[in-house]
Amino acid sequence: MSSTGPPCVREYWLLHGAGVALAALVAMGLEMHVAVFCFNLLLVLFTLPAFLIAKLCVLSGAVKPVCSGGLREQTVLVFTCLMWRVAMFCSFWVRLDIEGLKEFRSTLSASGRPAVIISNHASFLDTILLVTFMPLAKQARVKMLVSGHLLNMPIIGTIATAMGHTSVPFKAMGADGTFELDKELMAQRQKEMELHVASGGIAGWFPEGTMNRGDVREVSTFRAGGFSLAVHLDLEVWCVAFHGNTTCWPRTAAVGGRPARIGVKIFRLCDSTHAFVKDAKVDLSDERAASIYLANTAHDQVQAAVKQLSS
Repeated sequence: MSSTGPPCVREYWLLHGAGVALAALVAMGLEMHVAVFCFNLLLVLFTLPAFLIAKLCVLSGAVKPVCSGGLREQTVLVFTCLMWRVAMFCSFWVRLDIEGLKEFRSTLSASGRPAVIISNHASFLDTILLVTFMPLAKQARVKMLVSGHLLNMPIIGTIATAMGHTSVPFKAMGADGTFELDKELMAQRQKEMELHVASGGIAGWFPEGTMNRGDVREVSTFRAGGFSLAVHLDLEVWCVAFHGNTTCWPRTAAVGGRPARIGVKIFRLCDSTHAFVKDAKVDLSDERAASIYLANTAHDQVQAAVKQLSS
């Protein structure tokens, strides 16, 4: 319709266009709310059995240990992994494009060395997805350092505790995202993690220290302290890069499930941290320098992967 038509005709088409746009926005809003509701319904339905098993394992361990702690953790880990895989599969509006998953599952620890897994961190969904990515045969060997807030969440916190995961001990966190670690307690947690890995376990953590509060396309600095583990022990290192998680589950949202395309790239940084550091002509006996090198190199590789996923 020409814009030079009669005023009443022009007004009709303007109102009609506005109505169509409003209807589209309402439809989009309803679609999002339905998606979030269904995602959380699926997550609860498929997490509840794992929660009941975790609760039973915790109670049985506290009252009368009927099986070893490792067996209890293995039961919870494997069952949770299976349940969350089904939940994510049923959430078809959350599209996962994963590069490197098959190689990761088939060659994790193939070097014969203990392995560590590090990832960028922008959403609560990161932890759930990392659990689903792990090969079932190695689930019982995984220990993660996760946010204390995650361990305090209903149901999921009980499961994470039963899995044997521990929280990063923060003293305080400011509104600007800065935080202070309880260094004494953190040193204890790192020692426990080192003993776990030295005995053949797998460690996982988010080297940014907390969820990214800025542009999620820019990976925050990786803190070198955690990488001292990879200096003390000769390890295999895997990296996981996420992009799109915050669309599905924004950092400030209590629940997730919004329609999204999530890009994931899983890759091996090195088969041997000691050889990797030596090849870079970094003195392995200088723990601080070697830790910084590993942290910076891992950061740059994950940043490049996030940039690729976001393009």
